[in-house]
Amino acid sequence: MSKRFWGRVKNEDVFLIALSDGNLRAKITNYGGAVVSLWVPDRSGNPVDVVLGFDTPEEYVSQKSYIGALIGRSANRIKGSRFTLNGEEFLLEANEGKNQLHGGNKGFDKVVWEIESYESNALKLRYHSSDGEGGYPGNLDCSVEYRLEDGRLKIFYTGIADRDTVMNLTSHGYFNLNGHAGGTIKDHIVSIAADRFTEIDAESCSTGNILPVEGTPFDLRKPQKIGDRLAMKHVQLEYGDGFDHNFVLDRRPGIPAADLYSPESGIGMEVYTEMEGMHFYTGSHLDGTLRGKGGAVYGKYAALCFETQHFPNAVNIAHFPSPVIRKGEVKKSLTSYRFYTK
Repeated sequence: MSKRFWGRVKNEDVFLIALSDGNLRAKITNYGGAVVSLWVPDRSGNPVDVVLGFDTPEEYVSQKSYIGALIGRSANRIKGSRFTLNGEEFLLEANEGKNQLHGGNKGFDKVVWEIESYESNALKLRYHSSDGEGGYPGNLDCSVEYRLEDGRLKIFYTGIADRDTVMNLTSHGYFNLNGHAGGTIKDHIVSIAADRFTEIDAESCSTGNILPVEGTPFDLRKPQKIGDRLAMKHVQLEYGDGFDHNFVLDRRPGIPAADLYSPESGIGMEVYTEMEGMHFYTGSHLDGTLRGKGGAVYGKYAALCFETQHFPNAVNIAHFPSPVIRKGEVKKSLTSYRFYTK
């Protein structure tokens, strides 16, 4: 266990905290709550850093890809940067054309979180989001705990608000099981436990339609090579420039939301979550201009994300499960990533 000063951002101290448990090791910063590195053993027992990240806080400040960060108040896109709650309309900060993405320009990825506590294998962060931040009503107090345990990275999310508001938290970790500098994820094998996914429009916003995966590139119920699926023709893949879509999860007990495997490294990863949705993103907006840890070039399809969350734009779509947190309600969820080799 170690906590070391890493720099200053906006006159606030930024730290890097090292965690370990058995063969798992991680480094996490309180700037944006980002997972900077995550070391897991490959099939030969050699440690591999399987997440994209940067060497300095300044690079996290300047990046626009949310690499490794915590996302809030509301993950994903809210169409038109507005919603109505209890008969009152709220105008949000637009940061992707007319829409809001991941909470606006000062989302939770761009703030310094308070370090509430840490131990050898766990770190708890806290953030107070003030009434009106990003356009959202009410004061929202959030805590996120990272814990390495039983071969898993566990992420516990908790929030409480003093007014009805929206809360949709997630982690935007970018995974490449060949290593953060291991080329593309096209050779990875993926499966997702979902019969349906939510349709997007040309602006990548949810339309409200829920489509069957049957007979489409989105049928990942059985293991598929990602590169093969990316090469298929479908208007939804064109809109997302690859996978940039929310899947409606089959949440049967003990069934992982997703399974990812790299034939090259022998590393596998299962995703478990209490959320109803998971956004699968194949890194199409990475354009090679980002230089990551050790100068690694992060280009298109360099990594993928499994963002467990409420459905995108759900606050504007009545038949989607609600992302609203009521006044005084304590809202909790757990997402975990279990690593294995074969």
